[in-house]
Amino acid sequence: MLGQGLAPAATVALVLLATGGSLARAAEGPVDEAIASSATFTAYLRIVGEPSSLPQGAFGGGERFLVDAEVIGGLLGGTPFISATPVVVLGSASWSTMGTGDTVRVLGIAKPSDRPGRATAIFLPSSRPMVQEAEGWFGYTDGLRSRFRDAAQRDGRDHGLLPGMVLGDRTTLEPDLEHAMKTTGLTHLTAVSGANCSYVIAFMFLGLRFGRVPRFPAAIGAVMALAGFVLLVRPEPSVLRAAVMGGIGVVAVLSGRGKVSLTLLMLSIIVLLAVDPWLSVSFAFMLSVSATLGLVLAGPAVAESLGRLMPRVMAQVLAIPLTAQLFCAPILVLIQPALPVYSLPANVAVSPVVPAITLLGMVAILALVAAPVLAQPLIVAAQGGTRWVGAVADTFAGAPAASLPWASGPAGATLAALVSLAVLFLLVARRPQSTRWNHMLGATGSGGDPVRSRERVNRSPADHTAFVEGGHPGTGRTRSPSADNGGMARGRRVLVMGLILTVVAAAVIVLVKVTTVPPATGWIVAVCDVGQGDGLVVGTAPGHALVVDTGPDPAAMDRCLDDLSVEVIDALVITHLHDDHYGGVEGAVNGRTVSKFYYSTGEDRLPREVTDAAADAGVRPEKLDSLTTFDLQRTQVRVLWPAGSAEAEEENNASAVLDVVVQASDRPVRILLTGDLEEDAGARMLDASPEIANRGVDILKVAHHGARNGGTTLIEALRPRLALISVGEDNEYGHPHPTILEALVRADIPVVRTDELGSFTVNVVGTTMEVRDLE
Repeated sequence: MLGQGLAPAATVALVLLATGGSLARAAEGPVDEAIASSATFTAYLRIVGEPSSLPQGAFGGGERFLVDAEVIGGLLGGTPFISATPVVVLGSASWSTMGTGDTVRVLGIAKPSDRPGRATAIFLPSSRPMVQEAEGWFGYTDGLRSRFRDAAQRDGRDHGLLPGMVLGDRTTLEPDLEHAMKTTGLTHLTAVSGANCSYVIAFMFLGLRFGRVPRFPAAIGAVMALAGFVLLVRPEPSVLRAAVMGGIGVVAVLSGRGKVSLTLLMLSIIVLLAVDPWLSVSFAFMLSVSATLGLVLAGPAVAESLGRLMPRVMAQVLAIPLTAQLFCAPILVLIQPALPVYSLPANVAVSPVVPAITLLGMVAILALVAAPVLAQPLIVAAQGGTRWVGAVADTFAGAPAASLPWASGPAGATLAALVSLAVLFLLVARRPQSTRWNHMLGATGSGGDPVRSRERVNRSPADHTAFVEGGHPGTGRTRSPSADNGGMARGRRVLVMGLILTVVAAAVIVLVKVTTVPPATGWIVAVCDVGQGDGLVVGTAPGHALVVDTGPDPAAMDRCLDDLSVEVIDALVITHLHDDHYGGVEGAVNGRTVSKFYYSTGEDRLPREVTDAAADAGVRPEKLDSLTTFDLQRTQVRVLWPAGSAEAEEENNASAVLDVVVQASDRPVRILLTGDLEEDAGARMLDASPEIANRGVDILKVAHHGARNGGTTLIEALRPRLALISVGEDNEYGHPHPTILEALVRADIPVVRTDELGSFTVNVVGTTMEVRDLE
C-alpha cells in the first residue's frame, strides 16, 4: 500500500523536476543577456522543426515563416558562447526550405517570447542565413519528404492535401482548403496521429510474422520501423504520444499482459512530460491525449449504445469521431470559441477513405526508395481519396451555420465539458447496467486491479439468475435478482441526478455569462469620445480589451472603459507621443490589470505620464517596430509601421500602424488603426506592405483625426467598408478636413465620428456593420 501511495507522488516529482530544469535553462545564459540588451549577435542555430507559413504579407510584407530552432552557440559582444536555448525564428522566404537537423549561421536579435512554451525567445534574423544541410538520417528523410511532396504536386487537384495526410507536411496545402477543414473539424487529418503509427507497427509486425520471423525479433522490427517513421514525419506532439504508447504496447504484448490501453496512455503521458514538460501547454498534445482517452474510456460504450439504433458497423464508424469530438470539445473552444456543426457527418463521410490514403501514401514512400517507377501510380490512387476529403470539407464548410459561436475562455470550456458529459451519460444510459460503468471507468477497480467480469456459475434452476462477484466461479458472494435490480435502480438515480446537476450547472454558467456581459455586448471595436484625440478599444474577450491610445483626458478615458466594462487591458498601445494620444493613460490603467504596454515614438525618452502609468500598472513599456506581433485571445495584431528606425521620422510619421484581425462569430474582421500617420508615410507603408491594398480592410481609423495632411491615399487604396474618425467637437484645427470627407463620399464609404455621435461601438454581423452609441 505504501508503494502504491508513493507512485503518484514520485511521478509528479519527476515531471516537476524536469520542468524546473527546463525553466532554469531558459532563464540564464548568453541568449538571455542578448534579450536584455537588445544586441545584434551571431547565432548558430540547429533547426528542430519544419517551417510553417504565416498569412501572406504578415510582418511588413512578403512571405514570413516560423521555424523552431535551438541556439547552439554564437558570438555576443565579441565573446563566443555555447548554448542550448530553444527559440522560434521569424524568417523570410529564405527560411521556407529549412529542414530538421540543418545548421544555420545568421545575424539577428532576440526578443522575449510572450507565450508559454519551450521557446524562450523569438529570433529575428538581420542577414541571409548560411545553411549547412543536415546529414545522416535527418538529411536522408528530408530528401525523401521532398521527393514525395514533389511527386504529389504533379496532380494539384487535391490542393496539396496528400503530403499532410501521409507525412503531416502542410506546406503545400492551399489556404482555402485548410480553412474549410478547420470549419468542418477535419484538420486532424493533416497531422500524423496514432492511427498512422498503428498502421506502421501492424504492417511491420504482421509482415514479419507472416514471413515466420519469431515473435520477439518481429516486435523489435516493428519498434525500429516506428522509430524510422517518427523521424520521417518529424516528432510532433501527437506523433510522440502515439509512438511512445505504441512502443510500450509492444512491450506489454511481449510480456504477456495483453492490451491495457488506459495504462499505456497514462504511462506514455508520464514518460513524455518527464522528457519534455512543455508538451503540457501544447494544444496538439492535449487534443491527442483527450481523443485517445475518449476512445479508451468511452468508445466501446458509445459504439454499443449506437448499435441499438443502427447496424453494428455503422455504429462503430460513428462512435470514433463522436467520442473524440466530445472529449476534445472543451479544448477546441479554448483555441477558437466556436464549434464545427458538421464535424460528425464530415468525419463519417471521409472515414472510409482515410486508411486507404494513409496506406497507399506510405507504400508510395517505400516505392520511392525501392522502385520509383511504382510510386506515381500509388500516389495517383491515394489522391483519389484526398480529392474526396477536400470535396467533403468544401461542401460542409459552405453549408448554412457551419460554425457555432461559443463562449470563450474557462467558462466556454466548462460549458463544453458539461454538454459533452451530458451527451455521454445519455448515450451510456442506453446500455445494460451490468456493463455500463465498467466501460466508462476503463474496467479498473480500486487499487489499480482490473475488475473481472462476473462469471456465471453452475447453477440449478432455482438460482438461474445468480452471479458470482469475484475472480473465480463459485468462490465469491452471490447476488440475487432483487439485489441486481436494486443496483440498477441506484444507477438510474445516480444518472438522473448527474444529468440534473449538469443541466443546472450549464444554465448557471450561461446565466452568469449573459448577466455579466457589458452593455455593448458583441462589439468588435469601440471609439471613445475623448475630445480632440484618439482612444480606441478592441474587444478581445468579456471584460478584456486591446486599448490603442488614451486621448488627452484621463477622466474621459476611464469613464469610457468603465462603460465598456473593461477590467483587463490585454495590451495598451500608445501609437506616438503626442498628448492627445497619451495624456489620458493614467485613466486607462486606473483600477485595471494591464498585461502588456507598447509604444512608438521618434523621441529619445518617454513622457513622465507614460512611465508613471506603466509603473502603476507594474509593466515595462516595450517599443514597437514592424516586426512586432502579438495575439490576444480572439485577436491578432501585427505592426506595419514604422518600418525602420522611428527616430528618423517626424513624430506623426512615427505613429504605430496596427493591422488588427478579430475573429468574429462567422468570419475574421480586419481593422487598420493609423494613429496620426501623414500621407507620405502612408504611401511608404503601402509600398512596404502591398498585400494590405490587395486584401483591403473592413474598418479604417482615418489618420490624424481626418486632417488634410493625413491624405486620401489610404482611403482610396484600402476601400474600407466603414471609416472611423475620432475628433473633438468644434475643434480649432478644422478636423476633419473637407477633402477627406469628400474622398470618403466619392468612395461610397460610410463614416462615423465621435464629434457627432459621442462614444460608440461597432459590431460586424455577416456583411452588416452595426454602429451603436455607447450612451
